[in-house]
Amino acid sequence: MKRPTHLLRHCTILVLVSTFEFSPHKSYSSALTITTFNILAPVHRSMDASSRRESEREMWWRPRAEGVAQYIADKFVSSDVIMLQEWWFDETFTQVFDDATGHLFHRIAERRPSAVRGEMRDDGLCCLIRKDGVLEPIRSWQVSTGPTRISQLVHCRESRGSEGRDVYLANSHLSFPGDSDPLVNEERQASEAKIILDALSAAAEQFETNNNNSRESLHIICGDFNSNSCGLAASLCESHPYNFVNCASATAQQMLANIGGPINIGVTHCNHLGEQVSVDHIFLRLNKNCRNSIPTQTNRCTALAMGYLDTKGTRIVNVQKEDIVIEGKQVLSDHRPVTVSIHWPSVRKSLNETFESDLYVNVSMPLDPLESPWGIV
Repeated sequence: MKRPTHLLRHCTILVLVSTFEFSPHKSYSSALTITTFNILAPVHRSMDASSRRESEREMWWRPRAEGVAQYIADKFVSSDVIMLQEWWFDETFTQVFDDATGHLFHRIAERRPSAVRGEMRDDGLCCLIRKDGVLEPIRSWQVSTGPTRISQLVHCRESRGSEGRDVYLANSHLSFPGDSDPLVNEERQASEAKIILDALSAAAEQFETNNNNSRESLHIICGDFNSNSCGLAASLCESHPYNFVNCASATAQQMLANIGGPINIGVTHCNHLGEQVSVDHIFLRLNKNCRNSIPTQTNRCTALAMGYLDTKGTRIVNVQKEDIVIEGKQVLSDHRPVTVSIHWPSVRKSLNETFESDLYVNVSMPLDPLESPWGIV
């Protein structure tokens, strides 16, 4: 029976051929779990038609704050890094979070500036790093992306049983699309994203140069983009020369649920206009110095687009959003958390261990959805 040609697709298969032996004390795997969550700052939540803010009364904001903090402590206890947007810098609010999460996470926050010179806004960005996790914080700093807007950049390093590889993260909250012209909104968000991408790349390059560090590093940009994965900001992350991988799109392609192109993970936010949108994203890449990294290709149906970042097994394992209620009076937040799991193996070799071959092969073959799915060999 002749196959219908419209069902045929071309995909890339990753073939790894390695002929060396692993010994338990010389090889290990490192798994990372990263979560992004806009927690809806009380200073931004309207309580009634008169636009009174939840932050005006502790009896209004405290129950939700306690709920969010405990939810994070219970649900994301295994996350190595949690990036929070709309962090409120109220002392009592901070204490509520420290009481619930302080025994689990280090907390690093960056406050955004006010439009009034020398003054600060009430909110900003916050990074939680698991105390018994695989990463330790090195430093955090902020980059201005526009009037009263910032991105939080965080440098971490593997802390145990590892080679001390570096992880650079960008906690991002792009501007709301408030202009009547959609193109103006998208171009502004893309401009903000470019500032973040350039700053993250420059920081990693400068540190590696100053410290003569040739080890591979992982770069992650995540947060509330206020636009979906088809927007200019998300597209910029995936384009040359940045070459980040959209985690949601990658896992969709791994499961043969997508034949190429950006994919939204589903509704992650109900905005103040009542619109349900997909705006919370996680992108990642390996640094350019990685010897085993997979070269970027124009064809999106490649191992890289499916989240396989090198030829030794670094890959996006899973992406999921939590289906919490995001509208109504009893919400924890108007955003849903998104979490990615990353497999990031490392191999230490002795002098008598060698690679006879480490081969990346592009094999173009027809993929028929009616046949059994192929796998990674």
